[in-house]
Amino acid sequence: MADDPRFREHVFDDLRSGLKTNPRLESDPPGLEVDWIAWDSGFRKTGLKVGDLILAVDGAPIRKPAELRELQRQLPRMIGQYAEQQEFADRSLKDGSPLRLRTRRRRSPGEGWEEQDVTGAVRADRTWITPSNRRLFGPGGPDQLANDGFDGPWSGWLERREFEWSRILNGGWQGSVQTRMALKSHLEEKSRVDFLVQRYPGPFADTVREDWETVRVCLEGERIELPPDALVFRTLGEKRAAQVAERAAAAWNTFQTAHAAEILPSFPKIDPFRGDRSAVAGKWVVLPAITPRQWLVDMGRGFLAWSDSGFWIFASADSQGMVRVFRAVHRYQKLVTPSIKEDVAVIGQIQSDPRLLAGSGRTAAGLEVLPVAALAGGAVFVEVAAGHEWDAPFAGEEDLRGADPGALPEDASPREVVEAMIAAIKRGDQQRWAELFAEWRAVPDADRPIYYPSYAWGVGRDEDWIRSRRLLMDKVLDARVRWVGDPRVVIRGDEAPGLPNIEQIPVEVDHVGLFDGETRTFNSLEVHRNWSLQRRAGGPWRIASRQGL
Repeated sequence: MADDPRFREHVFDDLRSGLKTNPRLESDPPGLEVDWIAWDSGFRKTGLKVGDLILAVDGAPIRKPAELRELQRQLPRMIGQYAEQQEFADRSLKDGSPLRLRTRRRRSPGEGWEEQDVTGAVRADRTWITPSNRRLFGPGGPDQLANDGFDGPWSGWLERREFEWSRILNGGWQGSVQTRMALKSHLEEKSRVDFLVQRYPGPFADTVREDWETVRVCLEGERIELPPDALVFRTLGEKRAAQVAERAAAAWNTFQTAHAAEILPSFPKIDPFRGDRSAVAGKWVVLPAITPRQWLVDMGRGFLAWSDSGFWIFASADSQGMVRVFRAVHRYQKLVTPSIKEDVAVIGQIQSDPRLLAGSGRTAAGLEVLPVAALAGGAVFVEVAAGHEWDAPFAGEEDLRGADPGALPEDASPREVVEAMIAAIKRGDQQRWAELFAEWRAVPDADRPIYYPSYAWGVGRDEDWIRSRRLLMDKVLDARVRWVGDPRVVIRGDEAPGLPNIEQIPVEVDHVGLFDGETRTFNSLEVHRNWSLQRRAGGPWRIASRQGL
């Protein structure tokens, strides 16, 4: 190679591992996380992967020095750090000297961790230079500063790719990487990778192609074969929604028939201030479905507004009747399906006093009604006249209680708890879903842990439930536990009086979607892959993560 007229190979005295590592000295166990493996590293094809945690080098464990000065001296010399060559020189290693690493990685899919030994080699730092003093990537090229017609030189392109690829391969699925968007962007680089392989064949180009392919496979996700009955829960949900909608339409018509004597035959066209309001006051009127776009706002208050030939009727959005309607819609979203049209039709009782609205960029005068019944989204019928409960039942609500699957055993494993949570979402069983979350809050702290023995989850829990149901009815075909970690004590119980022993365990969940006709795992900002479970004083495991699916 040194005699090749196309380039000269320069070999330097400094040795390197070809690894980039991130210190994880506070972890248990401490180690160095592999962030990248250079194309010419002596650890290529040894079984070492980006994301592995290096626990020991040639049998010497990675430790965090107790003294800051010693840490500042030792850390730069650790493998994968910027001064690692000093450590290699002190150990009298040479070009090609073997180096044995003890590593740790997740057993995924599965539970816990697995450790293995890999043996690579340190190598002397090398550069390849053309007769015109241009630096090459490896003996086959390309010129580091050339661009070959692409946007930017090869050196900048490779630096960006290594940054992106290491982020994806090193825990990207545990973070915020949106895999399908990242895959689309990644595929756009294929033409440059193909050009590199064809124009500059050699070890550098081959390794870049292998890395590109590894990232592609990672971003595509695992292909999942769903059983034939995997989406039965959606069919049941659609059937339930159809049944409730049918009940709502029937109840809407029955209510009007039963109160025909009180309902005006048409929209009342009366001047609200000069006309004879006594002719319609106390009567009921059927008002067609409208959306929030047709509401008016006056002094910060919202009003449903109907008009016909310049005559107006209003219903206050914060009246007791409308609040009952909105609460019924919210329960429908929890019990039936998160998806419902935003329109609402109202049967209202006309009041004796007129109403003048001066907001929303216009002035409108009309009659005001108090709702007595409503049909929301064509699916939720509810009677809301005065005297009804705040949570007035909507038509068909009493038929939505499904079969009780039975209580989860107290000794259920973390995997079983998360699987029960997913099953409850599919089944539409919010009560069982909520029971699987911890009723306490425990936050570890080195000095004094934070612990609330009874913790109110708040109204956000309903929103988490609705979002979870919406995901499973729309974008997520299935969710399944991929990995369960090891439990660890996060609060011993002796840190302060009244503290219990709290154990915590991480759980990783795969979400499955349909992409280009294939069911594959994916990650996005909408789903939550990482979960924490806790148990208190040896009791049952409960979900500590406050989030939706």
